[in-house]
Amino acid sequence: MKKIVLMFTCVFFYTIGGFAQANKAEVQKLVELSGELQDFYSITDQIAKQLSTENRESFKKDMVPLLERQKNRLIAYYAQNLSQDEVTNLIEFYKSPLAKKYVMIRQNYSVVLSNSADTFKEEMQGVIMKYMM
Repeated sequence: MKKIVLMFTCVFFYTIGGFAQANKAEVQKLVELSGELQDFYSITDQIAKQLSTENRESFKKDMVPLLERQKNRLIAYYAQNLSQDEVTNLIEFYKSPLAKKYVMIRQNYSVVLSNSADTFKEEMQGVIMKYMM
């Protein structure tokens, strides 16, 4: 009888552990490996390039707390919605050569996209103006 109770208790806690929130330190590692933080920094750099040289550094310093809050929101969101096993599996994936290539290609695409963003904005403004007049 004691063995049955012990076995039931072990299975119960194992099952609950599978649905528990992920460890935030591990989620932070996942977020860093996935390159999602780099997207926030890229946006900041793109905006900074549009500012005068004397305002760029001040802008970047002012952005640090905002970026940190956004990072913490992202980590909290993933920690709440992913189990520890899922986070561990994703970390292993992002350490793989395929995932590293994917992250690199995605980051390069962001650069290509930002270089052509001005053209897209101009084309979009033309369409918007068509419907506003």
